[in-house]
Amino acid sequence: MSRTIPLKEARQQFSMIVDKVGRLRERYVVTKNGVPKAVVMSADEFESWVETLELMSNPKAVKALEQGLKEAKAGKLHSFKEAFGEDQ
Repeated sequence: MSRTIPLKEARQQFSMIVDKVGRLRERYVVTKNGVPKAVVMSADEFESWVETLELMSNPKAVKALEQGLKEAKAGKLHSFKEAFGEDQ
C-alpha cells in the first residue's frame, strides 16, 4: 500500500514512517510542492525490487523463466525429489 505525504509532514513523522515501512510493508511517496520526489520503503522490499530488476535485465534468465512457465502450463512439472534427487 502506498501513501502520499508532503515533505514537511514526512520530516515531522520520519521515525513513524520508518517504523511503518519496516513493520507493515507500507510505502510513502514524498512530495515537494505537490510533485513526487522520493519513495520510502522497507530495505527488504527495496532489495527484492533490485533483485527482480537484475533478473529481468538478463535475457538468458528471462528466456529460462518463460520456458519454465510454458512447461508448467503444459503440465510438465517435476517433484522436488525428481529435480534434486532427495526429499525436501
